[in-house]
Amino acid sequence: MNGIEKKKKNKYFMFMFNAGDIVKILVPNAVNTGYDYRLSGAAELGSYVAVTIMGRPYIGVVYGLPDGAVAPEKIKSTGPVFPIKMPVTDLQWIQRMSAWTLMPPGAVLRLIINVPDAFAPPRVEALYTYDTAANIRMTDSRQAVADAFEANEFSPMSVSDIQNISHASRAVINAMIKSGALVPADERPVTTDTFVHQYHDTGTVVLNNEQQSAADTIAKAIERGGFSVYLLDGITGSGKTQVYFDAAWRAYNAGHSVLLMMPEIALTAQFMERFSRRFGAPPVVWHSNLTAAARREIWRGVARGDIRMVVGTRSALFLPWQKLGLIVVDEEHDTSYKQEDMGNYHARDMAVLRAKIAGFPVILASATPSAETLNNAATGRYQHLRLTSRFGGASLPSISTIDLRDQRPMPYRTTDSDDASDEIQGNLTPSLCDAIGETLNAGQQTLLFINRRGFAPIVQCKKCGFVAQCPDCSVSMTYHKRMGKLLCHMCGRTSPMPQTCPNCGGPISTRGAGMEKIEAEVSAKFPGARTACVSSDTIMSRAALQRLVQKMESGEIDIVIGTQILAKGHHFPNLTLVGVVDADMGLFGTDFRAGEHTFQQLFQVAGRAGRGDAPGRVLMQTYQPDHPVLRAICECNREAFMDTDMAGRRAAKMPPFGQLIALIIEGQKESVLQRFCADLAAAAPSLDGGRIMGPVPAQIYQIRNWYRMRFLISGDARANLQPVVAHWIAKVKVPANIRVKIDVGPQNFM
Repeated sequence: MNGIEKKKKNKYFMFMFNAGDIVKILVPNAVNTGYDYRLSGAAELGSYVAVTIMGRPYIGVVYGLPDGAVAPEKIKSTGPVFPIKMPVTDLQWIQRMSAWTLMPPGAVLRLIINVPDAFAPPRVEALYTYDTAANIRMTDSRQAVADAFEANEFSPMSVSDIQNISHASRAVINAMIKSGALVPADERPVTTDTFVHQYHDTGTVVLNNEQQSAADTIAKAIERGGFSVYLLDGITGSGKTQVYFDAAWRAYNAGHSVLLMMPEIALTAQFMERFSRRFGAPPVVWHSNLTAAARREIWRGVARGDIRMVVGTRSALFLPWQKLGLIVVDEEHDTSYKQEDMGNYHARDMAVLRAKIAGFPVILASATPSAETLNNAATGRYQHLRLTSRFGGASLPSISTIDLRDQRPMPYRTTDSDDASDEIQGNLTPSLCDAIGETLNAGQQTLLFINRRGFAPIVQCKKCGFVAQCPDCSVSMTYHKRMGKLLCHMCGRTSPMPQTCPNCGGPISTRGAGMEKIEAEVSAKFPGARTACVSSDTIMSRAALQRLVQKMESGEIDIVIGTQILAKGHHFPNLTLVGVVDADMGLFGTDFRAGEHTFQQLFQVAGRAGRGDAPGRVLMQTYQPDHPVLRAICECNREAFMDTDMAGRRAAKMPPFGQLIALIIEGQKESVLQRFCADLAAAAPSLDGGRIMGPVPAQIYQIRNWYRMRFLISGDARANLQPVVAHWIAKVKVPANIRVKIDVGPQNFM
């Protein structure tokens, strides 16, 4: 082929192109599979290159040979070719990920080229610093601005950065500028050098025998190279982190790049300090609250190979890695690894796919591994490494249930009322209250876990039965006492709390218990205790979470009431009691994973107790003390529960013994939505080894004024469903006001 030289390198064919050659360029948008362009300079397969589409600039990559569908004289020329390139294995990863998730290749590339100005010179913007000594009244919004600066080590920030990170309004920021809390700063360009660290093993950690055995096994895999997956399965507090730190050092020391991937809530200062102690320098952290300049320079540093160790959330998987040699997926079971906004993919599975294509090891770490990962370990696809004892000699907590059928929660009165008629029905049983009192008397700390935000989930009229619902979503609105408002947890809409029923004028009551109601009860029953609430409503930044952690570590908090934010990633040596207010909350959902997710959540939160010298205990309030999930947690017998759960899934051919693909069809007009779903159902193919169910209204039928219908495609474990679904969707024209979302391996059935 004229102008194209083929060279074999590392078992792949490398295409070398000259100026004037016509090539296919993949562009990071949601609709393309590549366009033909004429190169303005020499390039290789995977080279980054500037192009325009309908006058709009993009950075694309050289993706392959041209389609030839456009006459050569009509083909546009590219802009400059950049000196950095994407490894050929990453191009293969894009293709394979696209085929699996049914995202167009351009949509996958958009996840990689997610820093628009990475190839542009830094923009000149007015920058501001935060004056910590400024004497201003702090509101939640102003505190969020302060936290944004703290999260970025008080580096100067532009107004757009402050808004993006703090979510504060421009009016709040302007007021802080006017008050002198935000001070104009000289522009100090952020450079890649800021994030380039030289790491070394400080030798500060001595592994126990179990840890050393697991570390040695992984070390051999890193030394010999090639693809392998290790399930690092250790109980809470067993020291999994130090094992994968050992592997990270070995891969880094061998010249490879290393990604340590974890859920957002696990990116704690405790973890960062542990990393720094082990490697002698802080980690480069990739998450959603970085400034634009920091994102640009980290992206560039990774693309050039200058930054070779990153700790990050799921989006860090899509950094432009060079010589990637190890991925660690901590808390691999965590549902936050499933992306459902910009395309649907599971970061854990895509990490394994990336490693398989490029040929390097992956470590999946968890105290409560997912069913899919356990099945892969059982069938020999993954090697199973176990850590069965807590590091440093700490013992596991004792775990037991409190039967709510026999022991009713104690009523209470608010501290400002002596009238017996003002008694409020409580949510904490005498046994749990006694345990809290004993813990307080011992000078130790308590965690009360309830995975429900706000004060009460239902606001209802006692006379006519009216329930306050979101006008834009098919859900009831939750009363948040701190805000004094009703809040929709789907779309964020707020409304005033009604004093009387808007329908009949009758009295309004609240039903159900959220975190704020538990806080009120604790304050009434233990008036001398120092309490704190932890949820996404009260902890709106990493800095705010760190302040709470510091207060826990310094003993300034006696009782912390929290949602799943506190379920993992935290080590509080003086926390000896965990009380689960409602252990039944997740047991009976419509999702076939309900039992698995409840086990994982409760076992993880139980693991917060007794991590120091003092023994811990866990009390779970329940109406179902004999439920298999709760029995397994009390007995610390995960295998018994998972064996039962797996048997049910195998019989029903549910994952991991079958496949599921969900189609979520959304429309702003019900009639158009129903008509399109009928057309789609009429065109549905017959499946060999599977079936198509639906359409049915989604469990939450309306979100943000979009109506929702669902199809569910199921098939055997070996069924090749994706091509069938892709062909099916392509047969029916999608109206302009209809959105079709394809979710391979759905985790959310709402």
